Amino acid sequence: MILFIPTWNLVDSRVVRHQVDFFGARTTVITYDPRGAGVSDRPDHGYDFPMHAADALAVLDAASVGRASIITASRGLGSTVRLASAHPGRVERIVAVGPYVPFEPSTDDRFWTIDQVAEPGDLFSAHGWRTDWPAFARRFMENVFSEPDSEATIRELVDIALGASPEILITQERELNWAAIPPLLRALTTPTLVIHGQEDHAVSVAQAQQIVDAMQDARLEIIPGGGHRPDIRTPERVNELMAEFLIESPIQKPAY
Repeated sequence: MILFIPTWNLVDSRVVRHQVDFFGARTTVITYDPRGAGVSDRPDHGYDFPMHAADALAVLDAASVGRASIITASRGLGSTVRLASAHPGRVERIVAVGPYVPFEPSTDDRFWTIDQVAEPGDLFSAHGWRTDWPAFARRFMENVFSEPDSEATIRELVDIALGASPEILITQERELNWAAIPPLLRALTTPTLVIHGQEDHAVSVAQAQQIVDAMQDARLEIIPGGGHRPDIRTPERVNELMAEFLIESPIQKPAY
């Protein structure tokens, strides 16, 4: 049983179709759109990690699933860690692709509270999102899919991102408490596989290693030449690694 916990609600559950197709022939898979994206509700508030984790738990409950392994990516690790920490009996294993957790999160929130910009042309701000969302979506996806010959994938993901709400994402930036995640990460005992692209331009390999080192039972697999989302761009090798960890191998605690 595998539950896909969404990443940033810039996109929706369509981005995991390669894994759904692969694992659907092997086990039961559950996907859902995150709040604020796809066909899910888009409330004005309620985009912090506890709420995202509560949504994941509600999906498990609605499907009458007592225990599942989790596949997530990038920012989705925060919601996953929150769920696994609060309900350890519900999460068997975790796979995180290109995970993002800032261990020293910025306390400077002015770019999300008022329309300021760091410099002309800065798109990663409330001002940038409100004034040129298509340009941000394009630049962001170019950074995510840094592998050669990625134009078709970039266009596909930009089309999905154009359906997202800049105002919802601005609200989420204001509400997320990143400082709460590292302590939960360090206390987590759930076996975890981190898969990271060697050429990830969004989250460095060093940052991925920091996440793995902080966890009690985690290991890192590097995808040579991979960008931020190799599960989307080159899913074949990523799917194999996931299957080896989630389905084919028994849980083994590391020896110290």
